[in-house]
Amino acid sequence: MSISNLIVHEIQKQEGERKAILIARPNENPVDGQAEALSAQVTNLFNRSGMNTGRFSNPKGSEEGSQFPALLHKHFKDDAFADFAAFSKDCAAEYLRYMEQVDEVQGGLLWFNHYELHDTHFLYIVMLKRKQGIGLGADLSLSQVEQIEMEKLHMALRINLTAWQAEDEGRYIAFRFGRAPKFESEYFTQFIGCDEPKIAAKETRKLVDLTSAFCQSERLPSKQANEFKKVISDHCKEKAEEREPLEMKALASEVESRFSVEQANKFLEIADSDSFQMEKEIFVEKAALKKLTRLSGSSRALTLSFDSDLLGESVVFDADSGTLVIKDLPKSLLKQLQSNSN
Repeated sequence: MSISNLIVHEIQKQEGERKAILIARPNENPVDGQAEALSAQVTNLFNRSGMNTGRFSNPKGSEEGSQFPALLHKHFKDDAFADFAAFSKDCAAEYLRYMEQVDEVQGGLLWFNHYELHDTHFLYIVMLKRKQGIGLGADLSLSQVEQIEMEKLHMALRINLTAWQAEDEGRYIAFRFGRAPKFESEYFTQFIGCDEPKIAAKETRKLVDLTSAFCQSERLPSKQANEFKKVISDHCKEKAEEREPLEMKALASEVESRFSVEQANKFLEIADSDSFQMEKEIFVEKAALKKLTRLSGSSRALTLSFDSDLLGESVVFDADSGTLVIKDLPKSLLKQLQSNSN
């Protein structure tokens, strides 16, 4: 990651009050070791689970609604901000406009970070909070100090500026609400000017169902279906670890390499159907991929989970009787069963 621009502004607002005050820094913060360390922490927190994605309702902005897209269109040209401090100050004022509509919201620090990664430009806007900590003086005396809270993100967005500028049809905005209450997440979404946000976990579950639907439509044998699901799962996990969006056409290429062009087209046809309406690209939630390669279920008295490729091998299902026979029990479970039978 190469940081191009960085600045922090403060918004002062007390809970229960509408009036907010913007304390704008006149010049950019220096990109030094502390800034790079904080940026790395923000990125790490941002890339945890629970991400939402979207795109601007009006990519170039309009007189009505959020002015944020219009500010980007005005200030970001040829992969650079002409005056990043002015841009960020205008954005902070726009943010304040939405914040003042909600009594319960408190102020904080607005972190603006423009960086480049793999020839792609990104912009972070993050709401950070202060907290009280304990410091140690030169004489080893303890005192209270004010710190930036970095255990969790309050609210944050990341825009793929390169994709937005190229008028990409994908969901080039990613954002997180942390544990912010609904009234805060709503004004934050309005500030962004985002269309209906997509939740990564929900989109990933749709992808899992899509993969199963494809296997059923092609009547793939159980073993072949499980192998295909594992390939899809591995591809998704790779994208999740790289923190990059997953493209449906990339999955279609996997289908084509294992089957045929016709079946790849069938996969995309199912993805575009009314049952799924998959986006051209999604962000993957790793935890939601489990159903691709594992079968599980639970009741009050029983919880059962196993790799799907065991079905027909050490796990045998009788559809007529609705029973499951499990062989090769885990040694720890077998020992407990043998102990209880004595």
